[in-house]
Amino acid sequence: MAREVISTSILMIATVIAVTAAVMVILPAVKDLAHSYTSVSGNLNERVETDMDIIFVKVTNTSTTVNVYFWVKNTGNTKLDTDLIRMSDIFLTSNSAYLHFTPSDPGVSFAIENGDGDNYWEKGETLRFSIENINASQMPQDEYLLTFVLYNGVKATDYFSW
Repeated sequence: MAREVISTSILMIATVIAVTAAVMVILPAVKDLAHSYTSVSGNLNERVETDMDIIFVKVTNTSTTVNVYFWVKNTGNTKLDTDLIRMSDIFLTSNSAYLHFTPSDPGVSFAIENGDGDNYWEKGETLRFSIENINASQMPQDEYLLTFVLYNGVKATDYFSW
């Protein structure tokens, strides 16, 4: 009878240790999974609330240079700091040309028009981009697709020709 009590006690202790070890291994994995889900959910929410439209494109040129100006309206609920706008990409593509710019490149500038004077691009405000002094041989006359991509992957596109 004493042997049965000792055997049962040893089995009970071994079971408690095994369960504790299993919980200690599984709990951090579940916690990391929950954190990943929260992070993905936050990023998705930000992307859903971010929206914009390219509302106008203007091209001027000389015999040696091309200047592209375009305006983008913030139609979403996301408020973007100008530092985040500097992390954007601008693509000009046609059948014969492919150009990539960022707002921090030389010759590229932007300004918030019809804003409230702060450094945030808010709903209803318009960004004016200027891409100046593009070599005319790099951007021959053609039909182009302008793609503006924000830091979070949200993009707006528009066709123009010159």
